[in-house]
Amino acid sequence: MNDGDYTRDVQAALRKRCLNLVTKESFLGIPEAHEQPFAHDEGIFWCDKTGEVLGPDGSEVCARVCGQPGRGCYEGPVSL
Repeated sequence: MNDGDYTRDVQAALRKRCLNLVTKESFLGIPEAHEQPFAHDEGIFWCDKTGEVLGPDGSEVCARVCGQPGRGCYEGPVSL
């Protein structure tokens, strides 16, 4: 992976994923160009609305499902 690829991947994911999708990585900010992805890219996710691993619709919370529009409880990022 080239320098900056990880940063661009994180930025692209944040432009479309649900605002309520939370993981520990959420608290670290955008990675710098020299940083590499975490060894375990399948982190533990939870919904900020429910505080649980299940969303308001009772379904699992994860990057794959909550990472794009289509789910009834999805709240997309605000475009500036």
